[in-house]
Amino acid sequence: MPKPASLPDRHQGQDSTPAGGAGTRMTQVGRRRWWWTGPDGPGQSLRVQVLILLGVLALPTLLALLVVIPALMDTRFRQIEREQVAQYSQIAREDLITEEERVSLFTLNFSQWTSTFDFSVGRNPGFEADAFGMSTFMGGRVDYAGVTAPDGQIVTALRRDGSQVLPAGPTVRALLAQLPSPLPGEGAQGIVLVGARPYLMAARPITRDDGSGRGGVMLFARLLSQTALGQLMHSSGTFTAQLAQLPAEGQSALTFRPREVIGISALEAPVGPPQLGLQLTIPRAVHLAGQDTLWQLRGVILLVTLTALLAFMVFLNRRVLRVLTRYVADTQRIARDPTHRLESSNRTELGVLARTINDLLDHLQGREAQLRERVLRDELTGAYSRAGLAELLQEDTSVRSALLIEVPRLQELSGLYGNAFVDRLIRELADRLGNDDQHVVGRISSGGLALITRAPAQIDPAQMLTRLEEPFALREGEVTLKLVAGYSESIYPVPFSALLRQASLALQHAIDQRDHLGVFDERMLRRSQYGHTLETQLQGAAQRQELSLMYQPISDVDTGRWVAVEALLRWQHPLLGAVPPGTFIPVAERSGQIYQLGDWALQTALRETEAARALWPEAHVNVNVSPVQLLMPDYAERVLQTLTDLQVSAHLLTVEVTESTVMQDVDLACRHLRKLREAGVRVALDDFGSGHSSLSLLTDLPLDIVKLDRSFLREGAQETARGALLRNTIRLARDLQLSTVAEGVEDAGMLTLLRDLGCDYAQGYHISRPDHLEDLLSLRR
Repeated sequence: MPKPASLPDRHQGQDSTPAGGAGTRMTQVGRRRWWWTGPDGPGQSLRVQVLILLGVLALPTLLALLVVIPALMDTRFRQIEREQVAQYSQIAREDLITEEERVSLFTLNFSQWTSTFDFSVGRNPGFEADAFGMSTFMGGRVDYAGVTAPDGQIVTALRRDGSQVLPAGPTVRALLAQLPSPLPGEGAQGIVLVGARPYLMAARPITRDDGSGRGGVMLFARLLSQTALGQLMHSSGTFTAQLAQLPAEGQSALTFRPREVIGISALEAPVGPPQLGLQLTIPRAVHLAGQDTLWQLRGVILLVTLTALLAFMVFLNRRVLRVLTRYVADTQRIARDPTHRLESSNRTELGVLARTINDLLDHLQGREAQLRERVLRDELTGAYSRAGLAELLQEDTSVRSALLIEVPRLQELSGLYGNAFVDRLIRELADRLGNDDQHVVGRISSGGLALITRAPAQIDPAQMLTRLEEPFALREGEVTLKLVAGYSESIYPVPFSALLRQASLALQHAIDQRDHLGVFDERMLRRSQYGHTLETQLQGAAQRQELSLMYQPISDVDTGRWVAVEALLRWQHPLLGAVPPGTFIPVAERSGQIYQLGDWALQTALRETEAARALWPEAHVNVNVSPVQLLMPDYAERVLQTLTDLQVSAHLLTVEVTESTVMQDVDLACRHLRKLREAGVRVALDDFGSGHSSLSLLTDLPLDIVKLDRSFLREGAQETARGALLRNTIRLARDLQLSTVAEGVEDAGMLTLLRDLGCDYAQGYHISRPDHLEDLLSLRR
């Protein structure tokens, strides 16, 4: 993809003198200096330093040849061998680490898999035969596999034996014993010794595909036989590796033998101290060759030392030092001007070095341009990325508006039609936005696009959204999308980042209000700030005793006897005052605090209602369920565990769900509700008749009670068609053996109508306003 012309080039305006210029000038300057002077004076000359060094070395040559050089060479060889052992040990350890990471990644593929999760909790018995066949062991290059249940019991333990997969309970149990308890979320891996045999193992907690839930443990291990270890090592015959016991002190050891060097370094275990060491054996070829050559060199060095000194100085000065001086000047200039290059006319290796460095600089500059392009441009659409928009517009004072477009249900579309379909859809949407000098298009998220407008251009966001929602003609057919957008504009120069934040607030407002277009105003900012304040203050509200429950009775239509109460959550903040549930409940759902609020409300309602049964033996309580709670995989288990912990009968509780709550995941919701009903908890469908409720829900869902919405009752009392629908709904509920509760009963006339229609129970201000339970009990008496 070509580099965007409108983005500023970081190298523009810098010195662009030809590459050979610096070398020519340095050569001319060098001719005006004495040959022994350096760039900063005589004391800094490399030539003088080399001459002094060679003179000092020449005086004690005889003594050095007899005593010092052999000792120094032996010391140096040993140092080289130590570095060689360290280098080869690092190579060998990296080979083992690479294998550990490969086995760990292979384990991750199985552990973060809903099928594995179901198998570990006993819901997928056929998974073992499907997933742990010979192809798994061969493809993963592992020898052992194990899965445990959440309670630690082994669900399966297998090993590969030739072309067979056999049970391996004892070995897998011993491997699991090597893991830290509890196993951290990122898992554990390492090399352990089990039954005098080394194993490379990796284990991870089992979760679903989306990372939710906590199952047992997924373990894979590979037996590190000498053959397997040799296959992992990239030694090219330079060393041999094997696993060995550590020395008694548990530290790395290095042993010099006449013809080989042996080094042992500890290998990390999943938990606890190292159990094994990596032993490398390296031939001392360099040392032995050096000793043989040393005796031959002594005589030769003595004869040629003086002659070589003079020749070397002349050669060094003319062929090396002058070239290096030019290279120093060139590199200093490259620091100022990245387009400059080393003078490379020299035909020796120094010239090759200069050309290689120049090629490397060209390559790095090209890679930098590519990386810069990737950062600043979206690869799929060719539009600017968020970073590209920021760099392009951060100093632009002509920016006047920002339109953010979000494609809802992008993951659902990807799951239904595939990623390629979604990619084509995003590209088509970006093409419709257009891109010119006054309209800049950016892709700021996977399903989000931005249209930034510069003055004097203007756009009508509603018309733009309508044009964008026109059907898309793709290979799969004609596709229609409903988009969500946020828009912000200013007649005055506003920083791009501020305008983008305002459009983001407008987009979030549109999503929250289930609208298609949100246009920013100051009230949105205040609402956002207020929502953030609520989110912060809601944390710990229960501990600060700011939360309470109010209860509204539900009475028998015929007798007027109270049969239950509905628990209603209230929040009284010391500074904000009474915060309506319709305000703080959505905040709790977005921030994830609804789980704690839901648990607190359920426990408090059960505890207070159970206490009230001393005065009202037939008391029951209805508790509302948030959609977020019902999507929890263990929601039913949490409710039943709460009943058990509080020692409260399940028949005391009725949970209320709405149609929209259930429809987010019908299968999961039905599983939860069936499990609760089997335990004795009753289920009520709340707000029935509001919106587009379907009568089929009464037969499809596991229900005990249908609560008729107040708008349904009000319209049914005024309109003939709605009245017939209300009457038929109550009759259908009775035929299905479902109780009916009418909400919003505010006068005696409505109560009489309900009695005539055959409704079972009523709830509303005509019966009683919501109040504390002890106050309601006093009214009942």
